[in-house]
Amino acid sequence: MRVSEDMGDFDTPESWSDFIEGPVYPDNAVPWLHDPAYSTILEHPGLRDCIGRHIAPALQQAIGLVQAMAQVHVLDVVRSHRPAIGLSLGFGSNAQEPYELLKACELNCVHAYEWIGEHIVEAARACETLRVNEPRLTARIRLHHGTVSDLSALNTSSIHLIYTANMFNREIPMSGDTFKRSMQEIVRVLAPGGCLISRGSAGVLEQYLAQYLQVLLENPLVSVLQKEP
Repeated sequence: MRVSEDMGDFDTPESWSDFIEGPVYPDNAVPWLHDPAYSTILEHPGLRDCIGRHIAPALQQAIGLVQAMAQVHVLDVVRSHRPAIGLSLGFGSNAQEPYELLKACELNCVHAYEWIGEHIVEAARACETLRVNEPRLTARIRLHHGTVSDLSALNTSSIHLIYTANMFNREIPMSGDTFKRSMQEIVRVLAPGGCLISRGSAGVLEQYLAQYLQVLLENPLVSVLQKEP
């Protein structure tokens, strides 16, 4: 982890910082400081909460529905790639989300993006407690303090499964430019045949991505989209 020179919000990096890739910025110095969604989240901490604390049951439900309704087995798609790489977008206060995604979907590695630095540190510390039994976990979970509109640390077509919850909705409106670039980045990093599972997006994400991805499942609770193989 590279620490910004003016970073005063966090402790001196310890072993948990091994999980963090790139810098962690103080709240008042992030590159996305003027995005309205970021400002809203800082003002109202309750908006940081993701839907549910344990995502494994929701993932299993969504995967089961897609298999029944669209005859697509998401986990088989993931298993056909090795290494299989996942991406958690905006996990908020749910520090366990990257690890649960890794395990529930049998992934080899999960990259996780969150634009609140405090939550990046919380997730890193949570992962550090698991490293006692999984010494190689730092190679399997990589945390990024960043915005979804800039996933430049990830290669094109490198991600096989994306999970996001309660991020793209009308209650936390991001700027139009941030939203558009976020959608472009999602399409760019998703590998052919790769899937996106979204919860709580209120149709905003689905409406845009339907131009580029096939909608396998869409209801008020969860949507699943797939990139053409």
